[in-house]
Amino acid sequence: MWNIKSTTWMLNEMSQCTEPRELVRLFFEHVRRSVNVQRALVLSSAGLTSPQYRLLHNIRRNDESGDAVATSNDLREGGLLASILYGGTFQNLTHFTPSPTDPAFDLLRGGRSLMAFPFFEKGMCAGMVVILGVSPRSRNAADLCALAMVCSLLGRAIESQKLANQLEATYRALDSELKAAADVQRWLLPSLPVLHNTSIAASYRTARYSGGDYYDVGQLPDGRLGVLIADVSGKGAPAAVLMAVLRSIVHDEVDRAVLSGPAALLDYADGRLRALGLPQRSAFVTAFCGTLDVATGELVYSSAGHNPPRLLRVNDRTVASLDGARTIPLGLLDEPSTHTEETVQLAPGDLALFYTDGITEARSPAGEFFGVDRLDQILRDLPGVVTPDATVQAVTKAIASFAGDGTPADDQTILALGGFAQQS
Repeated sequence: MWNIKSTTWMLNEMSQCTEPRELVRLFFEHVRRSVNVQRALVLSSAGLTSPQYRLLHNIRRNDESGDAVATSNDLREGGLLASILYGGTFQNLTHFTPSPTDPAFDLLRGGRSLMAFPFFEKGMCAGMVVILGVSPRSRNAADLCALAMVCSLLGRAIESQKLANQLEATYRALDSELKAAADVQRWLLPSLPVLHNTSIAASYRTARYSGGDYYDVGQLPDGRLGVLIADVSGKGAPAAVLMAVLRSIVHDEVDRAVLSGPAALLDYADGRLRALGLPQRSAFVTAFCGTLDVATGELVYSSAGHNPPRLLRVNDRTVASLDGARTIPLGLLDEPSTHTEETVQLAPGDLALFYTDGITEARSPAGEFFGVDRLDQILRDLPGVVTPDATVQAVTKAIASFAGDGTPADDQTILALGGFAQQS
């Protein structure tokens, strides 16, 4: 009755199915090659009590137009099928005549033999495959065992595929929500201000839909340009939420017009983040904050464990590291941190490049880090008049060439400022 070739064919075909309906069709095609069957039914008792059951699949033989598979979720009650299903045992009725009064006579009509094979879930009968033959016929124990194993396989495959379909639907819903969250996060990023003597450009790329990188730039009430770049530990949705919290903290302090400098802002943010319990959650934020007098080119800055920005001196094409005034990340310790400040003078045409560690820690296919040296070389090799737009494009292009065009392992953010006025 069974042979390796036909069984291997069935298993191969079933492994490629993505719909329970197709699984049932393949099963029926395999069985009827050796058994003169008229119909196969797949029943389920999931979530029901006796004598209720659901008819999941109903497949009928049709030699002319092909087997007809009806997939439904019909709720039925009582009769022979309910009795067999809740009995939970194998049935082999070699001489079978359905009763016209049976609630499932429309399904049983024409059957002259019946075989029923339960499939189990966690030790309980969860469903049944019922096979109806067109003539009385007995089966030996080997044939029945073979059918039982195939029916059990069918039951498991149907349940697995249902679960896979549910997971796929859940994934699509979650994917849609994550995309919406990523859109909201990008709304939180600032519109770059347009100034007559300073140019600004930025690039923001996340490792997932949402990320933990953050940058902000805008004019302060006293006319200076405020600059902030930050990196929340971790990735994805948790980091994105904390990024939004950080933005709220920063704007709350700046909007109250009580900001006395970059160090004071970092002190304030550190206190607010510690109050949220970041030290107990092993979360922290690195940040670099600066205020630029666009009239004089004076940059006052403070750093909370962030990657030192690069300062390109256009006159001699040298790159300096803004690595002063560096303390530990925000929210890292239970006790408050006191941040300090440094001042640097930017000359006309100089360029300041702020970035997160996803830039320098980008990896090549061989596992090599992009590193600060490559970043500095890109700045030194910039042609002609250096502009923030050209700088951001050069860096992002170099990263893509180095690491490939796939999704980055970490969030990657770049913010460039340039074109400052003469010192007064």
